[in-house]
Amino acid sequence: MKPIVLATDGSPSAAEATLSAVELAKALGAPLVAVSVEHVLVPAYGYFGYSDVVAELTKMERAHVRGTLEQTRTIAAEAGLACETVPCSGPVSDAICRTAREVDARLIVVGARGWGPIGRALHGSVSTAVLHEAHCPVLVVRGGPEVVTEAALAETGQAA
Repeated sequence: MKPIVLATDGSPSAAEATLSAVELAKALGAPLVAVSVEHVLVPAYGYFGYSDVVAELTKMERAHVRGTLEQTRTIAAEAGLACETVPCSGPVSDAICRTAREVDARLIVVGARGWGPIGRALHGSVSTAVLHEAHCPVLVVRGGPEVVTEAALAETGQAA
């Protein structure tokens, strides 16, 4: 069975996409593969201590990716679904589409922040780039209010 690939960065729109991907994978009996991409933007010029700053930014981004993938695996496990995780680095849409090709995905699920034309022009749009590059269908899930899980509520002491 071809897997469903979930692209996640831990944002609220990615949380919505995670819930949709888990629901689809469970309903279809398909494997779930979650991918998160390290993407460190650094200035193109050097200065004293530059290599230390780049190393620290890379370390922080790597930790964020690991945490995001672990959270995704936990959400899938709570739904009774196994989830393979794939940390990547490089241009985000390229890494997502490359992973989807490597696992021969049936579908890619990605969140969208819902920026207007100016926001997309300034920041780019990963979901649009994935739509253009993907070898398979892409489900773009529009982000909404931040999704709060039982685990997050328990950590803050707000669980019932």
